[in-house]
Amino acid sequence: MMPMFLTVYLSNNDQHFSEVPITPETLCRDVVELCKEPGEADCYLAEMWRGSERVSR
Repeated sequence: MMPMFLTVYLSNNDQHFSEVPITPETLCRDVVELCKEPGEADCYLAEMWRGSERVSR
């Protein structure tokens, strides 16, 4: 199985992103844990679709 990667933008800057490996078992919270800085507490994943943002925790 080829690994799949999700591009996660870490800010509003298109140049500040991370490529996160995912599997069918990967949960939203797994992606958040992989992207946040050590000690960072207030972190969330948001989906952007047609100009609207939806938060996933």
